[in-house]
Amino acid sequence: MEVQEHKHRLGDRARDLIGYGLGLEKFKPSRNEACCPFHREKTPSFKWNSKHYTWKCFGCGEVMDIYRYLQEFKGMTFVEAVKETAEMTGGEVKLTIQKTAKGYKKPDIPTADLTQEAIEYMQRRKISLQTLKEWKVKQRNWNGRDCYVFQYFNQNDELDFVSYREIKKGGLKGGCERDTKAILWGMWHIDKGKPVVIVEGQPDAMAVWESGYKNVVSVPSGSNSFTWIDNSWDWLQDVIEFIIWADNDEPGRKMAQELQIRLGKYRTKVIIGRRKDANEVLYFDGKEAVQKFITDAIRQTPAGILNMSQVEYIGVTESEGIPTGFYGLDNTIEDLQAQQLSVLVGRNGEGKSTIVSQITAKCIDNTIPVFLYSGEMSTQRILNWLFKQVIGDERQFLDFVQTKYRLKAEIKPNALQALRQWCADLFFTYDKSITNVRKNTNDLFEVMGVAVKRYGCKLLIIDNLMSALEDSADSINADQSNFVQRCKDFADNFQVHVMLIVHPNKGKRQGEKLEKEDISGSGNIPNKADLIIALERQFQEGRDCDAKVRLIKDRDEGRFAEVKLMFQETTKRFYELENGTVRNIDYMWKDYLPEKTTELVWVPDDGTCPF
Repeated sequence: MEVQEHKHRLGDRARDLIGYGLGLEKFKPSRNEACCPFHREKTPSFKWNSKHYTWKCFGCGEVMDIYRYLQEFKGMTFVEAVKETAEMTGGEVKLTIQKTAKGYKKPDIPTADLTQEAIEYMQRRKISLQTLKEWKVKQRNWNGRDCYVFQYFNQNDELDFVSYREIKKGGLKGGCERDTKAILWGMWHIDKGKPVVIVEGQPDAMAVWESGYKNVVSVPSGSNSFTWIDNSWDWLQDVIEFIIWADNDEPGRKMAQELQIRLGKYRTKVIIGRRKDANEVLYFDGKEAVQKFITDAIRQTPAGILNMSQVEYIGVTESEGIPTGFYGLDNTIEDLQAQQLSVLVGRNGEGKSTIVSQITAKCIDNTIPVFLYSGEMSTQRILNWLFKQVIGDERQFLDFVQTKYRLKAEIKPNALQALRQWCADLFFTYDKSITNVRKNTNDLFEVMGVAVKRYGCKLLIIDNLMSALEDSADSINADQSNFVQRCKDFADNFQVHVMLIVHPNKGKRQGEKLEKEDISGSGNIPNKADLIIALERQFQEGRDCDAKVRLIKDRDEGRFAEVKLMFQETTKRFYELENGTVRNIDYMWKDYLPEKTTELVWVPDDGTCPF
């Protein structure tokens, strides 16, 4: 589903979501007008347009749609806003935005000292003037509203990021400066040798500080964004321990779970309380209660022991799967799930890497970060194969160049640029030019850990088992068994999906069905796998397909599936056959072509933008 389709399917529901969210004056669901929230007025001029699904003020000219609202006032990125509307409408997420090139500028904004009104509001929340000064909180008019200015200084006391929050009870969250580097608020005063408390908002950080615990930081933009992890990666590695005090609600609990994975469970503890957040604890229960929560967290049981009453329960409707792109398979297994090890088995030269490449492309289309280790292909070949496979038979994006021996396809510069933007920050691979995984498999798992923690990869593909093993002729079965167990443990510990590519025994003839027992090597390979998927090319006369993908093991449900495929040589793709009809494949990379893309992220005239 296209981005605009989400908007249209949401329809007039967006009117009420935005209306209630902004607290529009004189707004009722039955009315299509209200007093504008961006300037002072007595007569309503902020009107709802049911054709374009936007609020527009005919006084000041401001326009508000669901995406601008979710970004500016809910602290979401554009990608996160699209996912949110997709969940509201039951659609799939397919983005049609032009990504802005990565690059940051240093903020340089005018600020003023806090007014009495701003000071008194924070004092009502039990935050003193002294604490406001120590945290360098300032004030300015941002987007027509009087806002607090929260300045994010790095460990070198350099200003990297600025965010805003409206000065009043129930005030809107505001936004941030355009193209600035999101980091943790409070990094400049942290002692990395002591436990660092991470909270979800600036008032919570100041509440912890006010209570006497100074080693506290706040995430820059709520529970849904984690760009600060990559931006602060080196600094985070030096911290000895984290205490995560997220809001006591569903987004907060999900944030805490994600941070435990990405920062390392061995050095993270979680505060769970009956109040919503740290500021509420300070307000209702006092400084001693805040200190007790932190002290109790520090004294929690050591790593390796879990209190089962505090383990997060994940309902069947809450799990977010990873589609392979083959509908018949996805429909059976309900997508690849976290904490699973899947094994893809197939003969040499019959298309395992092609399947892997198509699964990778599907992940990128769904904005799911994926990591690929290939022991047989160079990084350049991996990229060339993926890009040409994604282009498919759309030859208008190819130039055909005569080499010494034959005519070869070359990707046009505009298409190459679009493809790079399409997969930016979503596709990662192992850099074999730096280290040789065959010398030490620990390197591979260390790199996979970084891919998960720093970049948020949810699918990790190892192609293939034998190329990832250390050179050893003594105990190959034991090495295989240990490696597969590490893959399974990795999937469990990091709550991701690991896919392992393996070969079958050489005894099976081409075209014969592959079973679990046909996997070459240790018997622990099929035993440890949650899913086993077999790829089989068909060569017999009168065949009704070129290949089959069969699900031959499903640990959880015991299901089986068979998907018929057609292979097209020119596109290097497998196409799914459904009742004799070819299911088309269309990747979203063309939405990044310069002549087809527009900047969809809203940017106010004053140079600021939502975060």
